[in-house]
Amino acid sequence: MNRFLKIMCVVATIGNAGCQSIGPKIIEQSHPQYNSAVVSAIDNQLLTNIVRLKYRENPLFLEVSSISESRSSGFDGGLKSVEWFPHDVSSKTKVIPTFLLKNYQIPTISYRPVRGKEFIKYMMTPIPLGVTLGMSSSGWKLQRVFNMCIEKINDVENAPSASGPTPWNKPNYEKFYEMTDLLKKLEDANLIAIGLDPDNQQRLIMRIKQTAANREDVVKFKQILGLDQNKNEFPFESNFLKASSNGMVVRTRSLMGILFYLSHAVEVPPEDIENGLVQTTIAEDGSVFDWSKNASGTLLKVHCSKEKPNNAFVASYYRDHWFYIEDNDLHSKSTFMFISMLFNLQAGEASSADVVPMLTIPVGR
Repeated sequence: MNRFLKIMCVVATIGNAGCQSIGPKIIEQSHPQYNSAVVSAIDNQLLTNIVRLKYRENPLFLEVSSISESRSSGFDGGLKSVEWFPHDVSSKTKVIPTFLLKNYQIPTISYRPVRGKEFIKYMMTPIPLGVTLGMSSSGWKLQRVFNMCIEKINDVENAPSASGPTPWNKPNYEKFYEMTDLLKKLEDANLIAIGLDPDNQQRLIMRIKQTAANREDVVKFKQILGLDQNKNEFPFESNFLKASSNGMVVRTRSLMGILFYLSHAVEVPPEDIENGLVQTTIAEDGSVFDWSKNASGTLLKVHCSKEKPNNAFVASYYRDHWFYIEDNDLHSKSTFMFISMLFNLQAGEASSADVVPMLTIPVGR
């Protein structure tokens, strides 16, 4: 017994010394795992909510408000009878000490639903014009920013009826997309720039290089938006009561409007269309309007499969089918990343003063 106690004391001393170096190793091991898990969960939630909107079902957004983890170690020990040389007539029974080192890992995850006033500001309020245009200075192409976030510039509409549930009739968007195609060419040629107005630091302007004023694409761009052909600087405004040929009056979408807009092109099983579970949009000629090849379908392609896909960047199992974005569809992945960044920007602006219920889940070992 004395020998057993001595062994246990030595093991406990070694274990206590080892604990001093466990902390940093735990961070190295657990931090990447939690990081990957949270990113995967957020991506899955975003895709699921886009699919829900396609089926006219209520979306729900849960934020991971906190993650904590407690770890502990302990020893279980005792005495065990062992028979030495059991096949020998001179065998004897010995009592030996035994011990077992146990590690316990207990994570606690807290979820917070986005709701109430926070939901209105976070999801329903039009994205500020400064945030929308500011995305271009972060490396995003103006064509993607305009096609997703802007609902109307001057008298040119970008499918405003698509900012809600799937419309019955095809929306107007062709002129807007023609304009953004020209915008892309001008941006790629470094002929336009967006920045603060030198005479009014509270206002953003678009400046077209003087040397490009007579180019055919520049003339066409101004013509579509009804801009003065003799001017090359145009301020951005948000008040349609001040619309004129001297500037661009912009109406932006909300985050919910963007998600609705992207949801229309989600691929669904043919039987769901036949059973009237999703809305069919009709074109001017009476044919079915194909969202996947027009408007929002040029920004994000969400495929549908009965079997789990092998090439998915993100996949969500919903209504007995897999909805997913292909891993090699870089255009759709860029759009998905863009939406995630907008979520983060809006979350930073949203008020956190409201008291909302929190769901805390202690995960058993």
